[in-house]
Amino acid sequence: MKVSNLTLLSSSSATGSVSKKEQRLERKKRKILALAEVMHLNERDRASRASAAATAAPLSPIDVVSSVSELAQEGSQEQEPDQKKPKLEDVDYRTLKAAVNQKRDRMRNIPKLRLKEVGEEALMKTKPEERVPLLLDDIQALLMYTLLRTDSPTNPSRWAALEKSAKLTHTTVLLIEGLTSDDFTEYEADFKECKQIFHHILQVVTPSDRLVDELACIPLSDSHKDILLAEYGSLEAAMLACKDNLLIRKSIFNNIGLELPDGTNGENEYDEADLPPGDKFPRTQLLLSPIQMINEDYPLPLTGSLKHRYSGYVTTNDHYAPVSPKSPMFGLDCEMCKTSIGASELTRVSIIDEEGNEFYETLVRPENKIVDYLTQFSGITAEMMRNVSKTLKDVQQDLRNKLPPDAILVGQSLNFDLNALKMMHPYVIDTSILFNVTGTPGTKSKLKILSQKFLKRDIQCSSGGHNSIEDCTASLELVKLKLSKNIYFGDQWLQDRRNYHKRVSSKVGIATPEEIQRLGENCTTTEITATLFGHARKKNKKSEIVTNANNLDNFAKYFGEAIQSNATAKNLLSFQKKDDDVMAVEHTMTKCLNYDFNLCCVQLQPEEVATVEAKRDKIQQVDGWIRKLFGSISVNGLLVVLLAGGEVNERSRMGVAMIQTRKG
Repeated sequence: MKVSNLTLLSSSSATGSVSKKEQRLERKKRKILALAEVMHLNERDRASRASAAATAAPLSPIDVVSSVSELAQEGSQEQEPDQKKPKLEDVDYRTLKAAVNQKRDRMRNIPKLRLKEVGEEALMKTKPEERVPLLLDDIQALLMYTLLRTDSPTNPSRWAALEKSAKLTHTTVLLIEGLTSDDFTEYEADFKECKQIFHHILQVVTPSDRLVDELACIPLSDSHKDILLAEYGSLEAAMLACKDNLLIRKSIFNNIGLELPDGTNGENEYDEADLPPGDKFPRTQLLLSPIQMINEDYPLPLTGSLKHRYSGYVTTNDHYAPVSPKSPMFGLDCEMCKTSIGASELTRVSIIDEEGNEFYETLVRPENKIVDYLTQFSGITAEMMRNVSKTLKDVQQDLRNKLPPDAILVGQSLNFDLNALKMMHPYVIDTSILFNVTGTPGTKSKLKILSQKFLKRDIQCSSGGHNSIEDCTASLELVKLKLSKNIYFGDQWLQDRRNYHKRVSSKVGIATPEEIQRLGENCTTTEITATLFGHARKKNKKSEIVTNANNLDNFAKYFGEAIQSNATAKNLLSFQKKDDDVMAVEHTMTKCLNYDFNLCCVQLQPEEVATVEAKRDKIQQVDGWIRKLFGSISVNGLLVVLLAGGEVNERSRMGVAMIQTRKG
């Protein structure tokens, strides 16, 4: 409501006495009057900045105050000489107050994505040498959180905070295969609409193929969590069991040839017969995810500041094989001494195999002079190092020659050991993360405590310092013990979460195994990702997947029967196959308000981006799609656009994520 339309009246009595109550009321009226005008001016200012044709300069705070003052003066020009302040009629005051409060409440309830330091580092506007990309898991965590809120097993807290998430009306994702972050940088001038719409444009590591597989783990309805809880006891355990991190590892280690054989579903596809004797579940479920590896300072071949930090590092192999439930585990522990450069350098490496046999053992001559042997911790003495000649490079070459291409390295805080070795490895199990005895997330216990509690063995008791063989043996035995139990063993926090969900489920009626069986024969441990899309029940959020993809094999696998039949009123998932990309996007524009979650997968044809001219034309078309799609979503809706790479090459590993909520 514009203040200029309000009636400004003089005081009822210039000379009469005014009570304190009346004075307070007058102050409130003047405050509402000023606040309403400030809101009006701010809205005009925002509209001016957003419009390309606007010529008026933005108003400064001084301009706003001046405008309010001028308005007040205009209203008081015809008043009595001693009357300085404008005054509202009571009826106008109540109307204006209600309008201001309504607008203020609406502004307070606008969902907003606020980037943290990790998110800021991933922005495309950050210098390339300083930019550290997000992983596709980060974007998936955001999407899951928008759907399940606090019940989601993951959230985007690593890189962003989603404020007022409960006010989100729906989520729409436009996934475009065929454009990369390099394309965005090279043709940035052609992304005019995107640059106006999106406040957050970030670089993301995307799988070079099977992208649908990565998004298939997103639960599209609240009741899907019931299936997960009945199957696993907690959402966290379900995610540990279901997430196929091999695809992201493949993307990160792509330049060194991490290959995934055709016709497999990575680390999650197995039969019980595939498990080694004594293992109750696949050891692949204990591997650190790529996000965990980044958070725990594990060396990874990523770009930006991480590339410079690990510039002198080498990989443990030239080519890696896919990890499996039968991949061999090796316990690793290193010892360091303090050198003349003021840092700790590698002086001993110990590795044992699963049978407890010595796999590799050597002392290492540091590059710089040792000034402190740290014997009480390292167990290293001057006498031991007297005739040592093996260097770090020698050790690196030895390990590259000896370790199998699918080796799983096991250790306590293994990031320190790999950093000491200056080596990168994709498959690691860290007992400091795997075991949580406190029940508090993020806390770590020393290996000595874990050994006492779970192995009933005292270690690190020698006055001569630690024994690296003893330490890596304890770490490996802890992992083997957990594999002989279950995913919850040794993790008090995970156990507490399971017990909580069990108590809650007894009240709300979690699906029983028999009910799960009735929901679909494919609802099994190894295919739980498929059930997240394939099974629907009443009172679930509705979702739609639209694509122009010619090859529907992956869609058929993960979206189940929805491909064979269109959605009815009782279906929670609708699948639409369109003839071309324009039809797919236009369908999503038209129908997105009908669903809580929309996923539009567009595959650009090679000829559409084969030349500079063709690519520029296509990008301008995509830019127009995005503008129209943003205008189609509802107020407080979330739009996520993913430029997800193209053909399998170095460039395809990096994509772009653009994220924005629509304000009223």
